[in-house]
Amino acid sequence: MQIVPKPFDAAAFEPYGECFALRDLDGDRHDFAARMANGRSHASLNVSVSRARPVAGPIKVTALERHDFSAQTFAPIVVGRWLAAVAPTLPDGQPDFEKLQAFVLDETVGICYRPNVWHHPFACFDRPAEMLMLRWDDRTEADTTWAKAPPGVSIEIAAVT
Repeated sequence: MQIVPKPFDAAAFEPYGECFALRDLDGDRHDFAARMANGRSHASLNVSVSRARPVAGPIKVTALERHDFSAQTFAPIVVGRWLAAVAPTLPDGQPDFEKLQAFVLDETVGICYRPNVWHHPFACFDRPAEMLMLRWDDRTEADTTWAKAPPGVSIEIAAVT
């Protein structure tokens, strides 16, 4: 199965999280741009920088991740185009790989995945990238849940040209 990424659409992304504008440069401050939900009072806010090298060809999807107790925000620091790929959750709690959607964003948009949203790890196109990442963590395995693609399922996110 090959998924062709679409240009980012806030309405299509809404079931999975929210987006916020960056590089607006209107001189204003935009408070509460994203809701950083936290389901564990003992977790600490993890402010980190995620770095990625650009992907030249199709992205082979082998697994998706989710954060059961925390929202996860990505705000571009240095990036060209980048990927947000999301999947709904099946009744058994696993991701629905057959309904995976992929969006291409640029440096003008940040996103905040809601807790329990299955998504592909950060990937970028065009050039090396850095993202500011925010997530509530307690440094245990409960911070991130992984789901491998089912055996025999081959999913590729098409290269962006």
